Amino acid sequence: MARKRTLRVGIIGAGGISGVHHSGYVKSGVAEVSALADASADALADKSKAYSVPQERCFLDYRDLLKIKQLDAVSICTPNKYHCRQTVDALRAGLHVLCEKPMAMSPAEAGRMVAAAAKTRRKLQIGLMQRFRPDAQYLKGLVDDGVLGSVYYARCQAVRRRGVPSWGVFGQLEEQGGGGLIDIGVHMIDLTWWMMGKPRPLAVSGQIYHTIGNTPGHVGQFGPWDWKTYDVEDFACALVRFQSGVTMSIECSFLANLDQDRHGCNLVGVKGGAGLGPLSVVLEQGGRLLDCTPQHLVNLDLHGRPSKLTNHEKEVAAFCDCILNNKPSPVPGREAIVTQKIIDGIFRSARAGREVRIN
Repeated sequence: MARKRTLRVGIIGAGGISGVHHSGYVKSGVAEVSALADASADALADKSKAYSVPQERCFLDYRDLLKIKQLDAVSICTPNKYHCRQTVDALRAGLHVLCEKPMAMSPAEAGRMVAAAAKTRRKLQIGLMQRFRPDAQYLKGLVDDGVLGSVYYARCQAVRRRGVPSWGVFGQLEEQGGGGLIDIGVHMIDLTWWMMGKPRPLAVSGQIYHTIGNTPGHVGQFGPWDWKTYDVEDFACALVRFQSGVTMSIECSFLANLDQDRHGCNLVGVKGGAGLGPLSVVLEQGGRLLDCTPQHLVNLDLHGRPSKLTNHEKEVAAFCDCILNNKPSPVPGREAIVTQKIIDGIFRSARAGREVRIN
């Protein structure tokens, strides 16, 4: 029997998120991390040892990594500011790309990434790993099978009461492009939109708030953050209008004075409804609304077998699978750009003080 080909992968960005990419590649059984790049010599040395990458394949300049002829793909694990440039450079170097979320700093940047992938005929997958949740995939199946009927409204929430990361550049607008909306909100917006059936967005009305993030004296779940450099929003909310009258409400925050964190979504259809965080399904029968929430969902791998892989690891395994077997990416850039446009629309609407169109 022919031996299965092993993908040779590089990771650009040696921060914390690179660890889940490395784990995913190792556990996929079909890939090895053979190169690493980071602008920090300390981070590079630390992860070089942790990932067993030889020093001669560790680079301070990511462009040197892209020159390695034997590489098949890269993961982009750097701050949002660098996603577009590094992704486009990697695609032009002939490599497939798994880019961390959010896709970019703007729809224009995201568009350049999608165009580069199309021109080079390489895979571009975005790290929106919530799509790989067992409960999300179950609900997606219900919608696709028409069990809920036409879904006309959805609500998504990614709200932390005191959840500003105390590391990295998460509070810096120039590096990240936004706060909770672009960091954690991107996951729930994409997940909700995907489960709704991926309707076409038309317009958005949004508002953002700057309250306590840039003031001293506050401690969150990750400890004190650097309030002096914090210039992103604390809270964002919006209503998105889609084609055929479908709507979605959004709440995203790093800092909200609420009773509890909220991370989930709800779908409202003409035959029933469903939600995540926690999982719930309700269906109308005989004129009454019945609780039909399933029990004991099994975490499955790409081949439908019981698995212990995390959502992140399944995401990486799917990326490897689409390269090796020339399949469409399960989270392609052309879909992720929709979430980028919604987020951009929320910021534009807040600045304009009115609803704005989404092209």
